[in-house]
Amino acid sequence: MSPLAARRPLRFLCAALLLALPAGAGAWSPESQRAIAGDAALFAPPDLAGQLARHAPELARGAVEPFEEGTGERHVKNEDGSGTLDRTLLHEVEDAVAALRAFRPMSEIARRLGRVSHWAADLNQPLNASASDPEEPRYFRDFALYADSARPRFAVVLYENAAPVADSTGIEGLAARALGRGRKLYPLLGREYRRIEFASGREGFDDRSSAFGVAALTYSHSVSDAARLFRYVWLAGGGGDPRAVLDRARDRVLLLRGGAP
Repeated sequence: MSPLAARRPLRFLCAALLLALPAGAGAWSPESQRAIAGDAALFAPPDLAGQLARHAPELARGAVEPFEEGTGERHVKNEDGSGTLDRTLLHEVEDAVAALRAFRPMSEIARRLGRVSHWAADLNQPLNASASDPEEPRYFRDFALYADSARPRFAVVLYENAAPVADSTGIEGLAARALGRGRKLYPLLGREYRRIEFASGREGFDDRSSAFGVAALTYSHSVSDAARLFRYVWLAGGGGDPRAVLDRARDRVLLLRGGAP
């Protein structure tokens, strides 16, 4: 994966831009990144959710800002230790907490949480967790486009099977779990693209394929981890949450919306 910089104006972050991004920067499309942030906001503590709804444009803007900056290595964390994605997430969360404690405008907080969502989603993307398949460059960008096309048919759920994030150790644990899931799923994508002879996933995969399952599963995990981090930032910054949601580990999932029949 080439660690080249991706620098484009936000208004051009679309499918055409995705094709021009470095491999490590586009495992989710810009539209999917916006959608993940928006879905995570629906699971945020009530007061925060209301603010994020009011500042939805800033949340969406933050979700795609990382496409414009840095290098591809910030978007990946491979088994060999290359990439800084886990540390990038930690620093982004800490910056969001500091901004909230400093009483920065809620428009800024929303933008920062969009950025947190971006890195959480990157951590859950299997193609950002490994580079062991030498054929990966043949399908890396295509999978992002395929996942975006399949997204309206996903059943989106919130997973509550992990302890609440309470400190930097909790953030590191969240990142490690996401990377571990991604590395288990990673070989499935290579096998699926070989099955369709590296053709377009949008034409080669149906909703019974392993590729669809991986995309749907990682989307919900991205939403869940972003929501978990939104809650942490809000509480660490002095906010509250009266709900019994993400307050402890439960063998439970909450359905946001069902997929297409």
